[in-house]
Amino acid sequence: MGPIDATFHFLHGWSGFPEEEVRYFITVLLGYPLGFFFYHVLSPKYVSLSTRHTFSAITGLFLGYVCLGGWSMLVVLGMIGSNYLLLWLLPPTVVHRYTLVWAMAYMTAGNIYRLMYYYGVNSLDYSGPLMIHVTKVTYVAFALHDGLGRKQSDLSSDQRQQRLLVRPSPLQYLSYAFNFHTFLAGPICTFKEHLVFMDGSYQMDPNSKPRNVPYPIYSIISKLVSALLCLAVFTILGRFMSLDHVLDPKYMTSFPSMPITVLLVGMLVRFRYYLIWILADSINNAAGMGFNGYDKDGSPKWDLLTNIKVFEIELAENFRAGLNTYNSTCGLWLRRVCFDRAPFSPAAATLLLSALWHGLYPAYYCMFIFGSLTIVAGRKLRKTVRPYFMSSRLLKLAYDVLSWAMARISFDFMLTLKDILHFKPALLYWSFFYYIPLIASFVVAVALPVGKSRKEKDSVQSTDKQFVTYPDKISHAKEIKLG
Repeated sequence: MGPIDATFHFLHGWSGFPEEEVRYFITVLLGYPLGFFFYHVLSPKYVSLSTRHTFSAITGLFLGYVCLGGWSMLVVLGMIGSNYLLLWLLPPTVVHRYTLVWAMAYMTAGNIYRLMYYYGVNSLDYSGPLMIHVTKVTYVAFALHDGLGRKQSDLSSDQRQQRLLVRPSPLQYLSYAFNFHTFLAGPICTFKEHLVFMDGSYQMDPNSKPRNVPYPIYSIISKLVSALLCLAVFTILGRFMSLDHVLDPKYMTSFPSMPITVLLVGMLVRFRYYLIWILADSINNAAGMGFNGYDKDGSPKWDLLTNIKVFEIELAENFRAGLNTYNSTCGLWLRRVCFDRAPFSPAAATLLLSALWHGLYPAYYCMFIFGSLTIVAGRKLRKTVRPYFMSSRLLKLAYDVLSWAMARISFDFMLTLKDILHFKPALLYWSFFYYIPLIASFVVAVALPVGKSRKEKDSVQSTDKQFVTYPDKISHAKEIKLG
């Protein structure tokens, strides 16, 4: 056992947490000192751009090796290397299609291998980084397609901002793929956003004049405190209950303690994801990434890569509103590469891509089927039932409270399945809710009329453009010629 492995083994024994979780958590936390060093010492004011790219790539590769091991890193390198070759071998008119197909096929092959030899083992390996890298390689390919393979008059404003006019160099590509602050935990950013961060041009206004963008110490600390609060919730609840305990066939308890326990376990699962995503956002800010313009008071905003807004999802008045802020950078990727480009049935195509991207375990597909039904049912309820509750404040309050409670139950009913994986345990978990959310969503989605006029359809197109409704993100990317 080497010194690194011995250190993690000691921390595992001292903390009581699984060694894989300790390894992952420590390597992610190393992003703080690395980010501070990157921002203050390797600033574009003091070092060359190639130095920043090299440091970003090497440190990310090292952390990946420490966290995942050599075999998993070779699998990830295969994904990156093969897709970089496609950028040069294929014409820009088709590179985006073949890159998406190849990246998804590569990741799916890895998932099949895990199903064959490690079925049901929720281990720390290449699967998570491959999900992140599918988004990265496709972002580059689609940006190159928009820059060199399409008429510029056909591009949306966002596509014009993100387009690439030349192919990236190997160093730029490796820096984007393996940068230490997003490699292990995300969030997802575009290639152009990465370049703007690396060369420091986000600190310039549209007239190329320097603007006041102070180091985001408040954003870093506040997000770190939020992550620690999520860790406290996760740790405290985890002492009394766990998903494995609830799914044990011996687990039987009476009403109402059983549904309350199940709801708390669902919250426990959510807060684990909240912890990692908020921590990753804070680490990106520590490195200087995430600037998103200014608010109405003129203060800098550092939420460009914010992946979760805990209060907004936990207090959301309906299911769809909560999903808007859950893994939102993934939602933005789905919109950019699939929904906005699908020639037909964009919602169905996006749902299918999202399901395949998450993996092949049966519980994932139960999750997406329920989610799509619930979104359709919620839209119909808001259109046909909600107007009857708008006649008084008391009725509106009653509707909002009931809608909030239904959203909470639906989140637990759906999102917990991501950790369950298997079909039978998923059905067992749903049985604790007596399948009521699934049955209710199906009945409402099928029975209620759509209730939209043609005029209303034209005015609310974004509502129908779902798998989810995506939050606005201000991209400060400007036209950059690489190389």
